[in-house]
Amino acid sequence: MVSSKINICYITTQINAYSETFLARLKEGLEGEIFHCYGGSMPFRSLRGHLMNYNTPSVFDVIKKRLGLITCSLAEYYLENYLKINKIHVVIANYGTTGLAVINVTQRLGIPLIVQFLGFDASKFDVVKLYTSHSSNLFKSVAAIVVVSEEMKNDLIKLGAIPDTITKLTCAVPEKFFDNSANLLSNQILAAGRFVEKKAPYLTLLAFQEAQKIDPTLHLKFVGNGELIGVVKDLVKVLSIENVIFAEPATSDELIMEMTKSFCFVQHSKQAENGDKEGTPVAIMEAMAVGLPVVSTRHGGIPDVIIDRVNGLLVNEKDVIGMANAILELAQNRKLAKQIGLNAKQTIIEFYNMQNYYKRWNQLISRVAHGRNWPIIKRNLMT
Repeated sequence: MVSSKINICYITTQINAYSETFLARLKEGLEGEIFHCYGGSMPFRSLRGHLMNYNTPSVFDVIKKRLGLITCSLAEYYLENYLKINKIHVVIANYGTTGLAVINVTQRLGIPLIVQFLGFDASKFDVVKLYTSHSSNLFKSVAAIVVVSEEMKNDLIKLGAIPDTITKLTCAVPEKFFDNSANLLSNQILAAGRFVEKKAPYLTLLAFQEAQKIDPTLHLKFVGNGELIGVVKDLVKVLSIENVIFAEPATSDELIMEMTKSFCFVQHSKQAENGDKEGTPVAIMEAMAVGLPVVSTRHGGIPDVIIDRVNGLLVNEKDVIGMANAILELAQNRKLAKQIGLNAKQTIIEFYNMQNYYKRWNQLISRVAHGRNWPIIKRNLMT
């Protein structure tokens, strides 16, 4: 277990972002003193202690920079001082891009860095090029890498990551999802998540359209927002698709309520044109925890969690007809839907509960903080 004397700098790009609730959940379960910094890949704000805003530096710091008394960027200078003042022992950078931004600082101070990759940061073409050019600095100096899927692990190894530094820690689901169950009696299909290309809500819509041709009683509810929502709404109008409802992003309690009123959860994830891929979508796991059968794709970390026709139904990316047929199979065979839902719930309870997730994270932090499995031989943990 992690000692309470270990000071952890926990870095996220945003604070209280709807799409990153799992990062807030993770922070709640970390043991030790947490110093949460945020504000982009290189943070400039903190929820604890003072982290100066390098966007508006003091006059004295500008003068020192011009005189060459500060040799690094002001962003690095302020973060370095913050880590020193607060006697930080371990830094956790959420997203590979954040790891790239702070690696020089942690390396200079000899503070072990854990980088958690979550999706786009391990797949988007313009981002992975950065690791190739910086690989000798990030992949060879990082204390530990956390990934959320087997595919992501393999992708990072191809980019130069050291296999022994990689730990797979798929996101987990809070117990309150286990405490609820889908009744599977309605004709509502639920799709919840951001309207972005890799989640392909327009393909979900087209699959629904095909299923509705066979069963007109079906209806689809989208919960979420994003850059493609206008496109999807236009398609609904242009194609005259009926029984489609759009709702704003929901709280976890509201989402659970929608899940209990649905008979299946649908997400047609695919690789975007710019290379962006999913990690392991948390919404899919939350639906499974409620006992809601999921219809999704063989993409990213989804097959790590869903075994086709055991605890969910999987189709290939862009297979709209296949997804429509899977939806219809669940609609027409509620006994099958119930069994798949029960299997899904058991999978999440057994393998993806928060207690085990926190335990494994804290064990990793303990190993890193005490120098075990850290590729840098010499380190300088501050006392």
